[in-house]
Amino acid sequence: MEWVSIAVWALVALVALPVASGAFAAPPLGLQPIVGVAGLALSVLFAVNGNAPLAWVAGGLALFGAMTTGVGAAELIRGEDGDIGRAEEHAATFAGVAWPLYAVALGMSALAALAADGAI
Repeated sequence: MEWVSIAVWALVALVALPVASGAFAAPPLGLQPIVGVAGLALSVLFAVNGNAPLAWVAGGLALFGAMTTGVGAAELIRGEDGDIGRAEEHAATFAGVAWPLYAVALGMSALAALAADGAI
């Protein structure tokens, strides 16, 4: 289960990097690369150590990443001035891909933590 979690977090980290290009228009999007890389690092540490709290923290990061992606995407969509640049368009596209990936990362991290705790 932890290997699936690592694979999903790797996808999240790869998709979260371009999302930061919209950080000037929507500051919450600047947190996406940090959250993605931190979640990946915690998942790798969990796979090495088997310490369940690391997987729970990675799941919390996935929830935080989904929330900040939603807030940032809402700011991009709102577009008060009507001018949206190419960077913001790309950030909105990648935010639309990142949001469901964060949800999957949350589920995989929670399942890995439950498996490590012996609950499933």
